Amino acid sequence: MTEACERPEFLTPASPLGLRAVQVTADAERDSEAVYCDCPSWSPDSRYFVFHRRASADGRKPAGLWLCDTRSDFAVEPVVEFPDGKGNACLSPDGACVHSVRQVGDRVEVRRIELGGGAGSVVVTAPMPLKFCGNPLLTMSADSERLLAGAFLGDGKTQGAPWGAYVFDVRRGAYHIVEFGNGYCNMHCQYSHNPDPEYSHDILLNAYPDKTADGSWLTPPDGSWPKSWPATKDDLGGAYTVVRDDGRNWRMAPIARHPQVVIGGHNVWRGREYSVVGAAYDLRTIWRSPLFEAAPMPVTNEEEAFLGMRRPGAKVVDLTRCLPKPDSCHFAFDASGRHFVSDTDGYTVGAYSFVFVGTYVDAPDGEPFVRTRYLLLPRTSWKGQPAHPHPYLSPDGRFVVFQSDYSGRPQVNVAYGFEYP
Repeated sequence: MTEACERPEFLTPASPLGLRAVQVTADAERDSEAVYCDCPSWSPDSRYFVFHRRASADGRKPAGLWLCDTRSDFAVEPVVEFPDGKGNACLSPDGACVHSVRQVGDRVEVRRIELGGGAGSVVVTAPMPLKFCGNPLLTMSADSERLLAGAFLGDGKTQGAPWGAYVFDVRRGAYHIVEFGNGYCNMHCQYSHNPDPEYSHDILLNAYPDKTADGSWLTPPDGSWPKSWPATKDDLGGAYTVVRDDGRNWRMAPIARHPQVVIGGHNVWRGREYSVVGAAYDLRTIWRSPLFEAAPMPVTNEEEAFLGMRRPGAKVVDLTRCLPKPDSCHFAFDASGRHFVSDTDGYTVGAYSFVFVGTYVDAPDGEPFVRTRYLLLPRTSWKGQPAHPHPYLSPDGRFVVFQSDYSGRPQVNVAYGFEYP
């Protein structure tokens, strides 16, 4: 079925000529939400993408993962739904199927579900952890062989219990657990987008020091979030770490962790490249939020992992240094790593946050930088995660997916018909 309608309200006099904005979802009884920008959501041919729908208030319409066909007037259909509200799912990067993760008794069950729908078949089961990570819940390796779910590995009683990941091998029907640490409650786990075996096992993670300013553990025994955020004992915010999905070869991306440069919590792999781009709050001049790029560096201990920009030998590039006023919050690159989309910070006044696109430029005589172009104004409130723009690109860079509650509740939108700068 098609719910799509044009949304010229998102366009302004500064929008590119020929740009079109379409609201893909229009269910007035439940929120629709784009997949978080660092999780797999598109078929490799850029025809299909998936999105989440939350349950209606009366429970009559269940939550689930839906599919949108960009070549059929943005028609949408459910792939898997969760009548009990317990479960999540993601599209495999090869676009062949969806894998759902849900609790069944004291077990967690992973099912493979074809895009045509149906109950699917169980491919892996494992003991249910005390708590799964909610931001984001699922990521999948670029070779479509391993599904990863962040989880709290504590027993509800032990101080200093770690966060970690359940890694489900959906081809072999097996699983293993990797431990990260007590400070990984906001891990934003994301697999590398490169299917080459040398890179496809790498996971990019957000990390905070285990202890808070008062010496207590960042995550209490029940797995709840800290009372204040961030609450690091050194007041330098979080770090970006990288590890293989077997728990070996720890590395760090030397971004932020500086007295005047603190991460904003959002970072991505630059397409399929072995390179990390992170948005950070830079307080060394007038407040701004630039994009920094760095390649992961090996570490031998936890102290090195949290050195950030202070790491000896670190090479960090401010990609937005040529812009008059860098301001980036949620962002994502296309598969090539050459183009990206971003919103501007809207945590204070969401109505002023806009969406822009950019091109990554390899300067032959210097460091890379980005060119940008204004796209649209999503007119969203920023009241809750589904009302953040959270823009991301299709693999071919043609489509921008973003969220807005302008119509009354959060809905999924698509913009297209633009050129990159």
